[in-house]
Formats: sequence, structure tokens, C-alpha cells
Amino acid sequence: MLKEILSKVGEFSAKKPMVVIGIVILLTIFAATFIPNIKKQTSYEKMLPQDLPEVQEVYEVRDEFGGTDIVTIAVKVVPSDSSDKVTDIRDPRVLRAVKMLEDNLKTVDGITSVSSPVDVLIEMNGGTVPQSIDRVKELMRYIPESQRERMFNKDYSVMVITAFTDVGADEKKCDALYNAVKERIEETPFPAGVEAVPTGSIPMSAIVGRLMDESQAVTTTVAFLAIMLIIVLHFKKITSVALLSPLIFTLIWTGGFMGLFGLPLDMATTSVGSLILGLGIDYGIYFGSRYKEEREKGKSPEEAAITTVTYAGSSVLASAATTAAGLLSLTIAPLPAMANLGKVCAVGIAFCCILTVVFLPAVLVLEDKYLLPMMARLKRRLMGQ
Repeated sequence: MLKEILSKVGEFSAKKPMVVIGIVILLTIFAATFIPNIKKQTSYEKMLPQDLPEVQEVYEVRDEFGGTDIVTIAVKVVPSDSSDKVTDIRDPRVLRAVKMLEDNLKTVDGITSVSSPVDVLIEMNGGTVPQSIDRVKELMRYIPESQRERMFNKDYSVMVITAFTDVGADEKKCDALYNAVKERIEETPFPAGVEAVPTGSIPMSAIVGRLMDESQAVTTTVAFLAIMLIIVLHFKKITSVALLSPLIFTLIWTGGFMGLFGLPLDMATTSVGSLILGLGIDYGIYFGSRYKEEREKGKSPEEAAITTVTYAGSSVLASAATTAAGLLSLTIAPLPAMANLGKVCAVGIAFCCILTVVFLPAVLVLEDKYLLPMMARLKRRLMGQ
């Protein structure tokens, strides 16, 4: 029964390759429209089971008190060659710059409140920034030691500005807020020998998102190039890269699936591209090798494709089914990130299997019937010249 179905599939692909390729291209365009819907997920609470009491408490605190996510800006003394550099973070020039930065941060959408040690000093100084470091030292004598320790570090080289936010786990809002904070810091005229560095949960979330994008692009590209090189060396002809065509479409289809069904791009699913390439190329190599054997027996491209699909298709289907079953076992993992990885990889393997059985034979037939003869004619013309 299965062989009869595969035989008909192979016959359709071999005899109507342009129709098959056209259908695949249309489906790919459809899938590509959903790729922009993929959302990055870098919030740690989203990577945990949502029914945990601790996670529920995070959401409750955020709703009741305006958020648990903060931006912490470390204002610190750094080495400088300037003769007018700051050596003590309590320098009034630093305090004025910090006050200016605080006021600017309060205008950023998503920030609910901002505080720093400067607020305490201004309040004690009658509402103005102290004009000398001696005045700062004098004021600090009236501050309890336990509070002083939280205002500055022991050698007075660092102070911290704390900005509370209500952006929650919205990655776009987190990125926008982080970029706005960096802009405000760059606009603040800190004196020589001082720099401000944003840190905290929101900056870390934005950095994780950027690194996820970079790692996904790098790992997928390296995997693709490495596989392409191995394929060319194995089959000893450049046109063997056609075996990679199902993988290219698989990546687009998988991205469309993620966008359509709301599966996020997180620290686990960023590896999907390289995983699908590494697992899915086996089907292409197996099909390509069997097709090559049939052609060497003297069969036409159509006959070789039909035979390959009929007799190799069942093995590819069985292999894909076992691989997908193993990956789907990840869906019962308590961590949502692992469950998402299992779903996406299993679907990607299924797409790769379908494209290998239906699409690849059409590509191989077109390659043998049109591309290779055209390249041979071009080569003869060049040699004739």
C-alpha cells in the first residue's frame, strides 16, 4: 500500500516537476509571510512553568506594584589621562550629571520611578546639589552607616541609579526602553574619568535577544556551508548542492510554522536551524545516492526518480518518524523552552521529509534533463573558443 502511494507520488514529481516546484514555492511564500510574527522570548519567567507559585507571584507583584524589572545604572570612576579627571564619585560634577540623567530617565516611556544617592544629598542640602565634596562629606556624617553603605561603595568609586519599570515581559518594549536608556546616558555630560553602564534584568534581556539573533545566524550559516562542502566532496560535482534545496525550504516553512502558531524564539529554539540542517541532510544524501545508482543503471531521469521515491521513500519516512518521535518527547518536559524546541524540531523534520520525498525528485529530474545538458553545451562553447 505504502509503495503504491510512493510510486504515484514519485511519478507525479518526476513527470510534472514544474508543477511540484511551483506549489512548493507558493507554499513557501505563504509560510514566509508569518516569519515576522515570531516573537523573541528572553524573560526568565517565561522560560519556567507558568503554574509555579513563584512565577505567579512575579506577575502579581508586577501588577500591584508597577513591575519587578529594573534598570540599574552603575556610575563609576574609570582611568583617565585628563588632568581634570574625577577621583571620587561624590564629586559635585558627578552629582549634577547624575541628577540630570535621573530627570531625563523619568521621561522614558515605561520607567515608573528613578532613584539614586543624589536624591538623599539634595534633600539634606535644602533641595540643591552640594557645591563641594567637603559639603557632601559633611552631610554624610548625619546619614546612618547602614544607609551610607548602600549609597556608595567603600572606596567611593561607584554609585548606582535605579530605574523601576512596568514593561513586563514584552520584548519589544524592553528593547525600546533599553535603547532609550542608552541614549539618555550618552546625552549626559559626565566629567572625565566617569562612565555610566546600564545593567539589570532589562538590559540583560535585550543583550540576550541580540546574542540569540547573532548566534542563530552564525550557527545556521556555518552549518549550511559545512554541509554543502561535504556534499560537493562526496558526490564530486557542484550540482549536488541541489540536495540542499529541501533544507532551505524547510527552514522557511518551519519559521512560518513558528510565527503562525505563536511559538517563540528563545534560547532553546535558536538552535533549530542548525539542528534541522544536520538531521535533515541525511534524507537528501540517501535519496541522492539512490537516484545516482538508478541513473548509472541506464534509467532515464524520470524512471530513476520514480524508483528512488518508491523504494527509498519508505525508509526516509520511517527514519523521519522515529526522529520526530524522539524530539516530540521533549514536549513533556516541564520547561516550556525545551517543549517548544521539541515541537519545532519535530515539525521541521516532518517538513524536510515531505520535501525530500515530493520536491527533491522534481529538482533532480530538472537538473538531469535541463541544467546539466545546458552546462555541457556552455562548456563546449567555451572550449571551442
